[in-house]
Amino acid sequence: MSKIVVFTGESFKGRTADFKNNVRDLEERGFNNVISSLKVIGAPWVAYDDKNFAGKQRVFQEGEYATLEDKGRFSSLKMIIDDLDNPEIQLFEHLHYQGRSVTLRRETNLHDIDFSDTVSSHKVKGGVWVLYEHVNRQGSQLISFPGEEIPSYFPLSFNDELNPMTLMLLMPCSTFELQEI
Repeated sequence: MSKIVVFTGESFKGRTADFKNNVRDLEERGFNNVISSLKVIGAPWVAYDDKNFAGKQRVFQEGEYATLEDKGRFSSLKMIIDDLDNPEIQLFEHLHYQGRSVTLRRETNLHDIDFSDTVSSHKVKGGVWVLYEHVNRQGSQLISFPGEEIPSYFPLSFNDELNPMTLMLLMPCSTFELQEI
């Protein structure tokens, strides 16, 4: 069974709670803006800065996270239960799905296909994708789910920010490990 265990202190100390289902508002559970460490068992989870799965996002794979650089910011949690088979994302150079486009079915170094620093919108047909603000999987994350369409990265402060090696695909496997390029 998949779950996330959260702690108010670093190194798995302080108050704790186990969640096996999505939590739209951590304030109702007494854990709003206080999570400092966590453990993920099974499926990956997404932590959001705002309630109702809004605001900045961060994905957590199965494992233990004794210290979080963004501790004390999370207000909602969502387990990734989407079908990870048949991944496909279409990236567009301009807003509202205009300009050059590329369709990807696996994790790709955008620099290798002359598409880094140009993406402004996308459509996800399958799989769960994590897009990063900076190179080497650094900076803010944007997690996109099957059927999701993002016509503009401007409201997300993400426009033209996808650098080489920043598009990651969560793959269907028993431990939900990430595929490396």
